[in-house]
Amino acid sequence: MSIFKKTLISMCLMSASTMVCATPITANVTADNDFIVVHSPGNGSTPTVVYRGVNGSNWQKIESFKFDIDNSAQSLETCSVSVIAWGDGKVSQGMAAIFKGDSTIYTGSGHFKAHQSTTPSSGWAQTGGPNASQINTLIADTLSNGQPPYLLPGSVAGGTSPWGTMNFPLASNVNANNFRWAWSTSHLAPKTYSVFTAACGDIVDSAQVAVHMPGEHFQCYGVQKGDALREETIMIEDQFGKTRAVLGKPVLLCNPSSKIHNDKMYKIRNEKRHMVCYDLIKQNKVRNHNLEINNQFAPDQIVNDQRELFCVPSSKKHLKPVKPNTPGKPIPREMKRAEIKPLKQR
Repeated sequence: MSIFKKTLISMCLMSASTMVCATPITANVTADNDFIVVHSPGNGSTPTVVYRGVNGSNWQKIESFKFDIDNSAQSLETCSVSVIAWGDGKVSQGMAAIFKGDSTIYTGSGHFKAHQSTTPSSGWAQTGGPNASQINTLIADTLSNGQPPYLLPGSVAGGTSPWGTMNFPLASNVNANNFRWAWSTSHLAPKTYSVFTAACGDIVDSAQVAVHMPGEHFQCYGVQKGDALREETIMIEDQFGKTRAVLGKPVLLCNPSSKIHNDKMYKIRNEKRHMVCYDLIKQNKVRNHNLEINNQFAPDQIVNDQRELFCVPSSKKHLKPVKPNTPGKPIPREMKRAEIKPLKQR
C-alpha cells in the first residue's frame, strides 16, 4: 500500500464521524452530440451533475475531468455514475467513456446499463439539458429497466465509422479491442436522452474500516529488575512457524485494562490474569510475511520481523512500596545473546 493511500485511509478513519472519505475519479468522455455526467448517491439523495460537456456538437474533442466518490461501504451499496447523452435525431449516435478510480471501467467493459428514454433532448449541456426532476427519472428508469448497451461494430482504437480514430488519454488503462462506441439501443435515430449507468462499486474499492475484535485489553509497563530465567530450551509454535527458544529476563508487565474509545467502554474481563513478557536470547530466524492487520484503531499493512518477546499468563501481587532511587536487584548472571541452528521452516 502506498504512503499516500495509507495516509488517506488514516485521515478517513480518524475523522469518520465528521468527514466523508472519497476516492478521486478521472474520466474521459465524448458523445455525439453532447453529454452530462451525474453522480447519484442513491437512498433518496439528490443526484449531482459533476460535469457538463463544454464542446456542444464538437464531439471530436475528448473531454477529461475529475470528481470524487464516497468510498464508504454504506454509500457504495446504492451509489451510481451516469452519462446522459443527447440524441440529435440522426443515425450516427455514439458515446465513448473511460472512468478510472481504484479500477477502470469503459464502454465495452460490461459495467454499464443503458436505457433509451422518451424524454426529448434539447439545448446543450452548458445551457440546458434535462432538469433535476428529469435527471432523477432518467437515472431511476435506467437502474430499473437498463439493459446492456448496444455496442457499435469496431473498436474505438480501430477508428469506428463515422468517428474515426480518437486518442483517449486513459486508453492505456483499457482493453483496446473491447473499448467500443455505445448507444442505448440499436435504434439510433430518436431525439431523446440516452442514459448509461454504472455502479460506483465497479470503479471504487470500499474503504477499509477499523474492526472490533473480541478479547482482553492490556496496558504494558517496562520492568526495572527481575531475575533471568534458568537457561533451558523451549519449543514455541505459532502461525509463523516453530522455534527453539531460550528466554531471558522479564521486560514487560501487562495489566488487564479497561478502555473508553469513541464513547464505548471496553471492560476488564479477568482482573486476575496478567501477562509477563520475557525477551529471547536464542531463537530461530523468522520468515517475513506481508500482512494486513486491523483493530479498533485502524487497518494497516505490515511486514513482520524477528520475534521480540514471549508472554505468559501470570499472577501479580503488590509488595511493599519501592523506595526512591533504590537500585534494582542484581541479575544472577548475564546471559549472552546467540543464534542457534534454525529449524526447517514450514
